[in-house]
Amino acid sequence: MAGYQALEAAGLSIVDLLRRRLDERDGGVGVRALLANSSTLKTLETDVNNIFPKPAISVFCYRVSVDPETRPGWSAAGSTDGIARLPLRMHLLVGTHVDTANEELRWLGLAAQILEGEPLLTGPMLRPVPVSATETVDPWGEGDAIQVVPDDLAMDSMSEAFQSLDTAYRLQLPYIARVIRIDAPPGDGYGAVGTVAAGVERVTT
Repeated sequence: MAGYQALEAAGLSIVDLLRRRLDERDGGVGVRALLANSSTLKTLETDVNNIFPKPAISVFCYRVSVDPETRPGWSAAGSTDGIARLPLRMHLLVGTHVDTANEELRWLGLAAQILEGEPLLTGPMLRPVPVSATETVDPWGEGDAIQVVPDDLAMDSMSEAFQSLDTAYRLQLPYIARVIRIDAPPGDGYGAVGTVAAGVERVTT
């Protein structure tokens, strides 16, 4: 994995998985999956003009953090080969946007079933990023994989996330996508490090 587009590509890959499997499951046809930001969530909440057709499943990345498990290893590798690598985690909230409580639980359960059944995205399941109507950029390298696992998010943490979004609380499933590694371009890695001493006078004997 190398490109800075890897975070975007990971989010799109998760949404693509949901879309493909929803179309294949009984009752899932017509359920839309989308990658959402805070603006999208607000629109979905007050969507009187039906801009986003329902039922819909949203994948919202509310936080990105450094992966603590693989960071030391990649730092050590970078100091050896000169390529800086940043392993990241995407913290996700998967929610449904429907009109009834029954539907909310039904489609959230289906999304959980899909992600639990295929928690590892590799090879053709990792999609490129569109940069124009006819062009894409593929940030993935050979052997890259993204693991999507449930997150143990405390209720107060989830409530705080919704308060910061200024939207009403909605039932969500928290997930972590790991490890999304972003590599520095060749030549931008670890270089020679010099030590500068200020205010030190030469002593002669």
